[in-house]
Amino acid sequence: MKGFVFTFRNNNRKVIRLPDIKQRGYDLKQLVSRFGIQSSFAAAFVIGLIVGAATGRGFSQETFEKLDLLFITNIDARLDMSVFDIFISCFVSYFLFIFCVFLSALSVWGFMTVPLLSALKGFTVGLSSAFIFSQYQLAGIGFYILVVLPGTVLFLFALIRYATQGFRMSLRYLRLSMFKNDTENELKKHLKLFLKHTMFALLSIGACAVTDMILWILFANKFHF
Repeated sequence: MKGFVFTFRNNNRKVIRLPDIKQRGYDLKQLVSRFGIQSSFAAAFVIGLIVGAATGRGFSQETFEKLDLLFITNIDARLDMSVFDIFISCFVSYFLFIFCVFLSALSVWGFMTVPLLSALKGFTVGLSSAFIFSQYQLAGIGFYILVVLPGTVLFLFALIRYATQGFRMSLRYLRLSMFKNDTENELKKHLKLFLKHTMFALLSIGACAVTDMILWILFANKFHF
């Protein structure tokens, strides 16, 4: 793609040049190679979010309370928790998805399940938001925006980043087992790098849980359900 030149007639006759996209290294192939997997996981999350929001009204409150480990629904019960219990509850709900991605990454079939985990997270977010909105109306919307949403958004970025690494790791196992494209030494190098990404993911969900805990302490008691 060639650069464009815009000329504005004035006393100084300045010429403004737009950057050449190819010269700056932002051609389509590079964008797809760099962000294609992340974009597909984000799309899977959005699809799950829409499906979860659409089906959330059909679930009973008893069902949601049994699944409170996956997403926040029983607000009254969490209001009675200590600060440490709130942190643990939030951390565990995030950790389950990271752990599933970790297991999937170390298998030859994980490249198929990792996108499903991203969609499942979107489904749980849509499901819980629909339940909170239907049960608590305007108060539920404010509660979700102030207390739940910030940590969820942070976790979404951490999940997509880690899921991308897990997806690529699983493909390397598949290539080694079926096509012998990668040597075992190369696989070990990639495995060490993936374990570093795993540590970073754990630190990220810890930060997400701390964010949830702080927001819960600051704002949860401001709402009357």
